[in-house]
Amino acid sequence: MTYIINNNENKDKELINNSKPIPMLKKSFPNNDKKEYQGSSKYKLGTCLIGKNFSSLIIRIFCSLNKNETKGFFIYNCTNDNRYPSLHEMAEEYNVKSLDELFDNYRILMIVRNPIDRLISGFMQLCYFRIYLKPGQDFCYGCDKNLTCFINKLQIDLWKVAKNEIIPDQFYDYHFYPQVWQCEYYKYKSKYTYIKYSTSNMESFYQTIIYYLENAHVPDNQLDYLNKFMHSFRTIHTTSTKNETNNYRNTLYEDSRLLRKVCRMFYYDFVEFDFELPKECFDI
Repeated sequence: MTYIINNNENKDKELINNSKPIPMLKKSFPNNDKKEYQGSSKYKLGTCLIGKNFSSLIIRIFCSLNKNETKGFFIYNCTNDNRYPSLHEMAEEYNVKSLDELFDNYRILMIVRNPIDRLISGFMQLCYFRIYLKPGQDFCYGCDKNLTCFINKLQIDLWKVAKNEIIPDQFYDYHFYPQVWQCEYYKYKSKYTYIKYSTSNMESFYQTIIYYLENAHVPDNQLDYLNKFMHSFRTIHTTSTKNETNNYRNTLYEDSRLLRKVCRMFYYDFVEFDFELPKECFDI
């Protein structure tokens, strides 16, 4: 059974049950600061950016695609140009009359990731290593490095959003909220082209990106440049190869009760994007 909550409708008490999976929502959380959509009118490509799904790389690829030919396609001085808070604004900027026309003429990519890997990656970046954060900044619900505390409070936060009790925090939304809550997925799920991002199979991920760029008729010399760039690209907030990350991941998988809670939080990310549920979660 799929648990869905509509926006601006009376809450269905049978659907809102904390022992059930966090529901899919028929609403989105646009934000002018978030600017989750990015496009290239030249190559008829677009993407919806999701935190912890290698968005840093995707932003730079589209930066290259949008470079003026006279200045070359090298990745530098990237700005928020060609980024938009909604698909409607992107379509308007590209003189596309409707979203149907946009999806007919543009390939819109959505990068998705195993929800447990994404959760651990976000926790390690923001709670354990505190990468890019200033002293006093907190995006961990006051839990510091305590993963159990963080998961418990994130679950409470997600249910409050699902019950329309709070307005989502943009930063938590981007980094931690379910992927099925992003990109107006409930509305456009059949329109997106999906690419799975996995740190254990990066070569396949890179090849898939190049495949779609090639299909969009990106020149060979630019493809070669982007392919080399992807293989050499690392960010300061990359945490997947750090020993501490593996320790936290192992700790989560060894705690079946906590793991089942995570599965309920991101159940529809597993189901909708065809990621394998841990065996401890089969009966959810």
